[in-house]
Amino acid sequence: MRPDDLDAVDEIERHSFKTPWAASVFAEELTREWARVDVARDDGRVVAFADYWLVKDEIHILAIATHPDRRRRGVGRALLDHVIALGRGGDYTLVTLEVRASNRPAIALYEAAGFARVGVRPRYYAEDDEDALVMTLTLR
Repeated sequence: MRPDDLDAVDEIERHSFKTPWAASVFAEELTREWARVDVARDDGRVVAFADYWLVKDEIHILAIATHPDRRRRGVGRALLDHVIALGRGGDYTLVTLEVRASNRPAIALYEAAGFARVGVRPRYYAEDDEDALVMTLTLR
């Protein structure tokens, strides 16, 4: 992601999450050595993003989101595959994430990519006390 992508990422974030992060959060990610925000483009327009951290031997996915106009076309899966390939090509052993227990499309995406449910974080999402499923993919 480049600084000039922030508005597009912010728009996708606002369309995708109950409590969207502020654009400043993504601007801060650009300054963190361990953070990555990769984007997918269609005709030069940002249509999806993956925000993740590289933490020792683990990749932690914070968010993957696709603009509503581009959902169900494989864009989110392509970004997820990109993150997994980065892990397999590096010294990473595990990819982790949390996902809302009610987010069936995301859970299906992660399970189709080989992630397993390994735990629950009760009332993880403060705005509505929804649980988060903890999912992992072992790379090695």
